[in-house]
Amino acid sequence: MRRLLTSVLALSLGLGAAASAAPSRLSEDASFTVVDGRTLAASALRGQPLLIVFWASTCAPCIAEMPDLAQLYKELQPRGFELIALAMPYDPPNRVLAAREVLELPFPVAIDVNAKLVRRLGVPPQTPQFLLIDASGDVVTVHNGVWPIDKLRAAIEPLLGNT
Repeated sequence: MRRLLTSVLALSLGLGAAASAAPSRLSEDASFTVVDGRTLAASALRGQPLLIVFWASTCAPCIAEMPDLAQLYKELQPRGFELIALAMPYDPPNRVLAAREVLELPFPVAIDVNAKLVRRLGVPPQTPQFLLIDASGDVVTVHNGVWPIDKLRAAIEPLLGNT
């Protein structure tokens, strides 16, 4: 894993800072193609807060924050939180799958080879980026660049209610 992290750090493209033109809602007919072959429909994710993490296997900051995201997911998923890591369209699926395995990610990792979701969600091709969506499907936060885990947790907690 250290070798992968070192290689990825060497390939880093930097941090994004500009705001994207994200939609105000996640469309119920949107779907995510997970690297294990499943399809996750946005409609099936309604009723729980969802964090979509836009990342790439060549993005050093993305790779560096994955262990914290994995821990956060393990802690909050029993309370109804969902997280999907959506690889950017330029990221080859075999590298996405390899990164998921090496990093032992517990949450769904999706690919968007034809850039349908990225275009639909108005996401520029920079990583990392986050869309935080509430239980009703409304986008409540768009964050570009690394999101410190304590601030991310503070944004998610109010969406979980008293569970």
